[in-house]
Amino acid sequence: MRMLTIDDKNFTTDLDRAGYKQLGVIILKAANYSEADTILSKDTVDIIVINFDYKEINAIDLCNHFKANKKTSEVPVVFTSFENQPRTVKKLLNTGLDLFVELPIPRDYFIEKLRSVLEQSTRKTNRVVHDGLVSFSLNGEEITCGIADVSNSGILLSTQLDIAANTNLDISFSLPGYKKPIKVMGEVVRKIDDQSNPDVQIGIGVRFKDFLGDSKKRLEKYISKSQSDDPKLAYYL
Repeated sequence: MRMLTIDDKNFTTDLDRAGYKQLGVIILKAANYSEADTILSKDTVDIIVINFDYKEINAIDLCNHFKANKKTSEVPVVFTSFENQPRTVKKLLNTGLDLFVELPIPRDYFIEKLRSVLEQSTRKTNRVVHDGLVSFSLNGEEITCGIADVSNSGILLSTQLDIAANTNLDISFSLPGYKKPIKVMGEVVRKIDDQSNPDVQIGIGVRFKDFLGDSKKRLEKYISKSQSDDPKLAYYL
C-alpha cells in the first residue's frame, strides 16, 4: 500500500517509516498541496492521509482538491486528529472524506483501518473472473499460474506461492478475442491465504503499474465488455 501523508515534521517522524514498511506500507511525505501535487504527478498512491491538526494547511480544502481532480477522485482520503469532536467528524464525513481516525492509535490497527477503507473502494472497481494463465519470471525461474480475476487496476493470481509484498513482476497474459498478450509491470500488494473463509479466493493480489504498448487500452476494452461487480472480488489492497 502506497500512502501519501500530508502533515508537519513531528507527525511524520512519529509515523516511523521502517515500522510501516514492515507492514507492507510505503510512505510518501508532503508538507502541503503543492508538494503533494508534485508527488502525484510522478507517482500513484493508494490512499491519502492528512493530519487535520496541522495548522499550516486547510485539510478540508485539500480533500476537496483531491476529490475534484480526475486522477485522485477515487483515491480514499483519511483525516487523523488528536481531537475527537463528533459534530466536526460528522460534518467532515459529509464533505467526501472517507475516514476520520482519532489518535493515538496502534500502528497495526491504524493500517487495518486504512485497508478496510481501501477494500470498500476496490469493491467499486469492476472485475471479471478469468480462467486463463499468467506468466512471469521470479528469481530467474519462469512461473506460470492461473488467474482468479482481473480488473483495470490489478490481477489476482491463483497460486499459493510465497511472494513478498512490493515485489515487481513483469506479467504476461492473454485475453479472449485478442491475439497479442497483455504485458504489464505489476507490484505484489497482498497475499490472501485465509482458508477458513470459503468466499475468499486464495492467491496473490498484484496491482498494475506500467503497461507495455496498447495493453492498457485492450484490457480496459475487455473489462468494459465483461465486467462484474461481484463484491467478493476485492483483493488489491
